[in-house]
Parts: sequence; C-alpha cells; structure tokens
Amino acid sequence: MILPYLNGILRFKDCPITWLLFIVNAFMMIATYGELMVAQDSIDKAMRDDYFVESQGSFYAQFISDHKNQYTPFMNELSLRALSGDADKVKLLGNLALRNDLFIKEAPAYPFKGDQVAKGWWLEKLDELGQAQQRHPSFLLGVSVDHMGLRHWLSYQFVHSGWLHFAFNMIFLFVFGCYLESLIGGLALLVVYLGSGMIAAGTFLLVNGPTSAPLVGASGAVSGLMALFCFLHWRVPVRCFYWLFIPVKGYSGFVYVPAWIIFFLWVASDLGGHLGSLPEFGGIAYTAHLGGEATGIIVGSLMFLLTRMRRGKSLDKDLPAAS
Repeated sequence: MILPYLNGILRFKDCPITWLLFIVNAFMMIATYGELMVAQDSIDKAMRDDYFVESQGSFYAQFISDHKNQYTPFMNELSLRALSGDADKVKLLGNLALRNDLFIKEAPAYPFKGDQVAKGWWLEKLDELGQAQQRHPSFLLGVSVDHMGLRHWLSYQFVHSGWLHFAFNMIFLFVFGCYLESLIGGLALLVVYLGSGMIAAGTFLLVNGPTSAPLVGASGAVSGLMALFCFLHWRVPVRCFYWLFIPVKGYSGFVYVPAWIIFFLWVASDLGGHLGSLPEFGGIAYTAHLGGEATGIIVGSLMFLLTRMRRGKSLDKDLPAAS
C-alpha cells in the first residue's frame, strides 16, 4: 500500500468543503447504519440457508438454459454443469442469482420444472428477501437497475456498505481534498468531487451494465481528486507512506515518489482488477474508479489549457502595437 502524506488533515477553516463532504458522508453512515445492519442481517440469514441457495441455484440454472443468448459463455457453462448435478455449481449460481434483475423479476410467474412445493417455498423466501433489500440503504440510495435517476447518481456517493469501506474512502478524501482545496478553492473541489462521482457511475453502468446489486461509495469521486492532484503535480516528488503488509522493520516508512508513478500504480491496479474479475461476481467497482480517474485527468487538462490561454492573452497585452 502507498499513500501520499501531503499536508495531512487541515483545520475546518482551512478546507471547509472537504470537511463538509466528510460530515455529509459521516452523517449518512451513522443515520443509515442501524437499518443497514438489520436489512443486511436478513439478507445474510437467507443466503446462509443452504436449502434456499440450492433451490435458487437450480431454478436459476433452468432460467439461464432457457435464455442462453442473454448470458455469457461462462454463465452458460455454469448452468450446464449445475443441471448435470454439480452441487458446487448449483450453490454458486444460487449466490449469483440475486444480481440478475431479469431472473428476479420473471421468477414469480416463470414455469420452472421440478418440485413445485419447493418452488412455492423458495418464492416466499425470495419475496421476503426483496422486502429486506427495499429497506437496505444501499439499495435505496445506490445506483442500480431500479434506481438510475440523477438523484441516485448523487446520493450513492455518500453511502457506504460498512465502516471499513467508509474509513478508507474518508482517509483518501482528507489526503487529497485538504490539499486541493487550498490550491483550487472549495467550489472547484466540490464540482470535481460530484462530477467525478457522477461520471464514475456512468462509466460503471456503461461497461458493466445495470445490475440489481447497487453501486455505493465515495471511491469514484475520490479517484477524481487523486487523478487531478497527480496531473497538477505530474513530475513533482511526493512524500508517501508505504506499507508492504509485513510487520517487520524496513517494510514500511516514507519515500518520495513522482506523482505520475502514483497515478500509474493506482490506474494499473484498477485496470488489472477490472480485467481480472468477472462482472457476474460483483465486488469492487473498478470501472467506477477508472471513470473517476479519467475525470480528474480531463479536469486537469482543461485547467492547464485555460492557464496557458490566460498567460497568452496577458503576454499579448504587454506587447507593443505594430505600425
């Protein structure tokens, strides 16, 4: 892990917008945490029920087999193996099924084959699970196939799936937000944060497509701040704290690294994560990170061009008129 040190966490009066963004994120985390835990516990309880997962996997395998053209070769292969009696693949499909909006919406009226008593029981449990999801803050405020309006493109940036998710994003918000706000101003910082978050959501939907699993978190917005900082300090050595996850002397400390290397490492990590993962499995929204990073570079490029244009106009005014 490598983390730029920069100016550290400044006082509220020195970077009020960064602090306000943190306060909104913290308020949302505290306000939604109780309902998040209750709803998540209901979801986890259902997914720990082996009979529910196996029943769901069997029905999902049938559904994929009947709609082969709408699924990837990987999912079709899973379906084929599940239908042939592979118990592990049945369980895997049972866990993946909730991410597929088409399956969930058509399931109540779909003519599944097999044990109809088991089907009726599973549909009852599936309905209970759907009610838990409707109460879940991530599903209510995140970007998903059921919530794709502009309001959700903003609200998802302030909702997190847990305290660890929240803590990591807020550390990076303070590191880059405090520094950039003193450089470009609070209003510009707010625009970059919200704009990066919205473009991050758009990139995620464009590449991965809408899913039932919601996109939440400030990482797309913070990625935009990180990329903007790296662009503005492209060749400047930046003091960074590094930790190689080994509690031995010499495996952690401070080092000076050019900003372009920091940017390259983060983009390479996100690109590798995206290319090395399957969208069916969900997890970290690497494409949202990449969308935020692209936004930061675009904003940085525009700022650079505007600065050059202003300098050019200033020089033109100082030149004597030709006769």
